[in-house]
This record gives sequence, C-alpha cells and structure tokens, in this order.
Amino acid sequence: MSQPQDRRQVPVIVELIDHTRTIADLNDRADLSARLSAARERITDPRIRVVIAGQLKQGKSQLLNSLLNMPVARVGDDESTVLVTVVAHADQPEARLVVPDGRGGEEPVDIPVADVRADLRRAPQAHGRPVLRVEVGAPSPVLAGGLTFIDTPGVGGQGQPHLSATLGLLPDADALLFVSDTSQEFTEPEMRFLRQAVEICPVGATVATKTDLYPFWRQVIDADAAHLRAARLDLPVIPVSSLLRSHAVSTNDKELNEESNFPELVSFLSGRVLSRENDRVRDHVLDEIRSAAEHLNLAVGSELSALTDPLHARRLTAELERRKEEAQDALQQTALWQQILNDGIADLTADVDHDLRARFRAITQHAEDVIDSCDPTLAWAEIGAQVENDVANAVGDNFVWAYQRAEILAAEVARTFVDAGLDVVKVPGLTDIGSGMGRLKSLARLESKPIGKGHKVITSMRGSYGGVLMFGMLTSVAGLGMFNPISLGAGLLMGRKAYHEDMENRMLRVRNEAKTNLRRFIDDVLFVVAKESRDRLKTVQRQLRDHYREIANQTTRSLNESLQATLAAARAEETERANRVRELERQANILRQVIENAEKLHGPPAGRSAATGGSNPG
Repeated sequence: MSQPQDRRQVPVIVELIDHTRTIADLNDRADLSARLSAARERITDPRIRVVIAGQLKQGKSQLLNSLLNMPVARVGDDESTVLVTVVAHADQPEARLVVPDGRGGEEPVDIPVADVRADLRRAPQAHGRPVLRVEVGAPSPVLAGGLTFIDTPGVGGQGQPHLSATLGLLPDADALLFVSDTSQEFTEPEMRFLRQAVEICPVGATVATKTDLYPFWRQVIDADAAHLRAARLDLPVIPVSSLLRSHAVSTNDKELNEESNFPELVSFLSGRVLSRENDRVRDHVLDEIRSAAEHLNLAVGSELSALTDPLHARRLTAELERRKEEAQDALQQTALWQQILNDGIADLTADVDHDLRARFRAITQHAEDVIDSCDPTLAWAEIGAQVENDVANAVGDNFVWAYQRAEILAAEVARTFVDAGLDVVKVPGLTDIGSGMGRLKSLARLESKPIGKGHKVITSMRGSYGGVLMFGMLTSVAGLGMFNPISLGAGLLMGRKAYHEDMENRMLRVRNEAKTNLRRFIDDVLFVVAKESRDRLKTVQRQLRDHYREIANQTTRSLNESLQATLAAARAEETERANRVRELERQANILRQVIENAEKLHGPPAGRSAATGGSNPG
C-alpha cells in the first residue's frame, strides 16, 4: 500500500515536545516532563485501528484475508469469527491468545499460526481460562504503515449477541469498515447499527462483498447508497470481490485485480484512514504541548519580569498569590467544577437507567401483546428472535446515547473549569467506556408444547362421554336406548364445550408461561446491562476527575514556582541577574515559538502545511 504524505507532521510535533520537555527539565518540572513524554508516546504510536464489522456470513474474514493476501482470520460455513481478532504488522507470522491473568490484567499465550483457522474459544493453550481475543502478526505491506485491523464477530443472528461488544470497540477505533454482501440491500438491523456506529466513530466506509456471485450487484449498490443518503450517513459504498482478488494475487493478474475493485478499498485506507482525517490523538497532543508550554511560560515570564522590572515584581507577586489561591480552591471538593461533575454523573446515571428501563418496558409490552394474539408454542421461535433483536438494539441505542451525554458532560465540566480561572487542555477522550459490554443471554424455551391431534380427540371424547351417558340414562326412562339421537347430540355439544374450555385454559397457561419467561429474560438482561452502564459512567467520572485535578495540581505548582522565582529574582546580584535574564529570554523565545507552532498545527489536516516552517526554536 502506498504511504500517504505525512499530514500529521509527526516529526515537527515530536520536535516541539522535545524542546518543551528540555525546558521543563531545566525548571525541575518532572510532572510536565512526564505529561510530555506520554504525549510523545501517543503521537509516535503508528497503530491505526480499523474495526471490521457486519452481520453473520457477509464475508468479513475472507475480505481481510484477501486484502492482506494471507489467512489471518478464520473462514467457514458456520459462524466463523467467534472471537475478536486483532491483526497488526510483524516481521514474521505470529499468533497469540489473550487471556485473564487472574490479577485483573491480561496475559498473552503464543499459539501456532495455523491455529487461527480453528475455533479458539476453548483452546487448550488457555488452560480453561476464557479467551478475550486473538492477536495475529502478519508481514503484509498493507499493515506496514500502521494499520491494525480488528475483525469482529457478526452483529446479526438471533439476538445479535455481539452487537454490544462491537459497539464497545468503536470509541478506541480510528475507522470502521462495515461489510455487507450484495445478495440484498441494507436491512433495517444493518442501518440501525450504522446509525449507532457513526455517532461514535465518524470515519468509515461500507464494503459490499461477493460481487462475483450476484449479477444484480450494481442495483443493490445503488439501493444501499440511497439508504445511506436517506439516513444522512456520509459513508462511501465500495463493491469488492474477495474471490477475484485472491485469484488475481495468486496469478499476478493486474486486470483481474482491478476488476475485484480492491484498489478502491486500498485507496480509501490510504487516503482517508492512514491520513487520519479525524485525528483526535494529534489534536489532543497539540493541546498538551501548548498547555505545558504555557505552564512553563508562566514561570519563565514571571521571573523575567521581576528581573527586568523590579518595580513590577510587587504587583506580579500579588497577582500570583491570587491565582494560586484560585488554583488551590479548585482542588477542594467544594469547587464548582467538581460539584457539576458529581451532580452530572448522578443525573446521567439516573437518566441512562431510566432510558434503558423505558426501552425494555416498551419491548415487554409489545411482546406481551404479540403473545396474547397468537399461540406462543407455535410462534415462540419468531417471538424470541424478535425480542432478542429488540433488546440488543435497545442496549446499543442506550450505549450510544450515554456516550453522547457523557461527552456533553465533559464539555460542560471543561467550561466550568476554565471559568474558575484555570488552564484546561482539550476534553479527554472517553475511550474505555465500552470494554465491559459483552454477549447477551438468550430467551428461555417454553416447557409447553403444541397440542397434538390425539390430545384434542381425547379431550373431546372425555367431555362427550359424560354427555352421552347422562342424557342416555335420562332418555332411557322414555324407552329409548342409551345411544340415541338426543344423547349423541348432547354428547357432541358437551364434548365441544369441554374442548374449548380446555383449549382456553391451556392457552392461558401457555401465555402466562411465555410472559414469565419474557419478563425473566428482560430482568436478567437489565440486571447485567445496568451494572455495566453504571461501571462505564464511573469510569467517565474518574477520567474527568483525574484529568482536571492533575491540571489544577500542575497549575498550582506553576504559580508557586513563578512566585518563588519572582521573590528570588528580587534578591539576585547584578551579574547573576544578567546571566539569568539571557537564559530566561532564550527559554521564553523557545516557548513562544512552541506555542505559535502548536497553534498553527492545530486545524484540519489539509491546512497544516503552513505550520511546517519555524519549528526549530532556539
């Protein structure tokens, strides 16, 4: 895969980090140096995570194998992808399982590369521990630029069991490839998933597979594009044939490769994914650089002002004392931003729980209406599949809504934090709030079975026997035999009445059993999902609290260092003062250029070329 032009300006950003970190070390700011080191690690991380999602049997794994020209994902006639498979670049083929280590962490376990074609849920190398995911290393040129593909289990099937887990991967993803074959146009579950996914991961494309199998694939592509336009989803539709691609690679046939349309998919990955059009990491790192430089500039500028203008030192000291008190107040539990955060999380937890319960209540009411209108023993499979799909969709919608509300809360806390007079970098990314979402359980089967013809006959005969016997004895007084038209007619009527009563009682019993199973299923899912939801929101609260508390601590230290430097400057000797002024002016000049370049680099990727100059301060 051809590598796109470096629009991220990573070398320039790394240079800005190194200059700023050098000044932080000179000023004994280990906290800012550690913060910049973490930012450097993030911006130099080459991995670009692309989630491959889609319903069952749409060709996701075969697409990945054909794209990389090597078998890295399991394919087959059954549900082949049952575990999340992470495929990254490696010099030699390698594979490993990731299992719990028993201490709350994860442990990699090496396995033969050939084993990736098997069902690894109960792999012997795991020694009975659950397999969290499979990691595969492949020496493919497609992966050399940093692409990391995450092949997910199908989000369709009965109950869409993997829907929640797949949505939980998207906050950490850089892009999404949604795979759907060309046997039919997008279904409603597929469109619902796309609407949910785009709210979390806006960069993506839909890949229409198996164009070699269906001659009407062009009409399907047009219909898919129309559905996306109607839903206002800005996603390209890329038709491909994995079979033609594999054959073209094996025979080195360029014309056949063009016909497979894989070059268009590669072009999308090169142009829009590798270029990181939606580069949240880059923007966050630039904010970190600018914030750290401003912290350092505060101390450097304060000391420089005190050295060059002794009369200004007293006013500056008073100003620094005031800002230091504000920063210390922000650390107190009673600070306004912390109150808004705590109240916001409490309100959000209650709203998310209420929204989830309201969705489940509507599903329950609708399902009970369906149960009352039919024989559950005959339609239980259809009812169960619909209920499980509705529950999975409700959980997904609730997750997306909670994610959006959490981002709004984070922005509100940030505004309040700034209003308190403290510095703030970009709102932290909420990246770990979906890791706990897992597979939903299935609806229990009914114990009752459809009534057979023999049972119907016996029930009717049991009722008619009493009627024939009773009316036969009464009519025998009139000289008629036991079996006569009157007794037989009465037996027929009473047998019919007994049959209908038995059927009504049985139907009432079956419907009550079906409703009980339905409510038990809803309660069980609600119990699990509500706990996961509360845990996610607690994670959000901890992320925001730690993020802003760290900034408040750093601001307090910066102001304290500035205050001490101002007081020390007033006592400096003339020669020492002149040397110190030159050093501070050098540092201030470097910091000024760092801040200017960080601001130039901050913006759309296409407009960052102007920021390449002047990035070598000092």
